[in-house]
Amino acid sequence: MDFQLSIHAQEQLVERNIPLEVVELVLNQPEQVVEEDNLKVYQGRFEAANGKTYLLRAYVNDQVNPIRVVTVYRTSKINKYLR
Repeated sequence: MDFQLSIHAQEQLVERNIPLEVVELVLNQPEQVVEEDNLKVYQGRFEAANGKTYLLRAYVNDQVNPIRVVTVYRTSKINKYLR
């Protein structure tokens, strides 16, 4: 899937130590896509370098071409977000 990262999303990847490969994986093979705040949220689990499993949440504007990742973060509260 073709996508662009907003400047904010790029900063969040660095700040939160999230590999770009994980974002690409979740965008190409999401476990779930939900809508929040007029954006699509692509969600998927991944195992971090520390051995823990996290949920990656990528907020995407799919009304532009290529789609634009607005922000991204990981959370350990998988059951809270994954339905």
